[in-house]
Amino acid sequence: MNEQLYFYAAAAAAGLVLYFILAGRRSWLRAKPSHGSAMTRFGENIRLRDLFRLAVLLEEEGLAFYQKMAEKVSDPAVKELCLELAGEEVKHRDLLQGQLDSWRPLAVHAAQWPAFLEKVKKEGFFGAPPGEGASEKEMAAYAIRQEIKSAEFYGLFEQAFPDAWKRVEIHNLVAQERAHEARLRAAYPGAV
Repeated sequence: MNEQLYFYAAAAAAGLVLYFILAGRRSWLRAKPSHGSAMTRFGENIRLRDLFRLAVLLEEEGLAFYQKMAEKVSDPAVKELCLELAGEEVKHRDLLQGQLDSWRPLAVHAAQWPAFLEKVKKEGFFGAPPGEGASEKEMAAYAIRQEIKSAEFYGLFEQAFPDAWKRVEIHNLVAQERAHEARLRAAYPGAV
């Protein structure tokens, strides 16, 4: 009788442990920015994974822009700077995509994602890059503005995290985006 009771108690305990593990995993799928976070201005129902998706898109746009800018610049040192910044955008994208990939895949919300992107565009996070005929200085000014906006975005993102380790990672991204801005300003004094 005691063996049977022990077996049922162990099974019940294992069931509870499994429930809390699975419930904990599922809660990440619906994780939202911390209460009171400035990120909620993009929508009350925005999920952290959507913020990661947006961050990946920002980094991919930065990568494409720096590659394009590297093709246009004439100064070899500035060309090298553009290529270095493009490489750093790849590292940022990979860091963010790695976090996304560690979660169970979940498609974007068909109604919320477009509304979220529209709000983000209104905030200036996806500014239109200069056209084909843009001067090098115009391209540099755009790049500086985008680095400022990226640092601002990651600053908001940093405060949205409930997990200290992730806040540190995002804080490092803020610092790196500000360093990009400083390097561009040094290469193009008076561009902005």
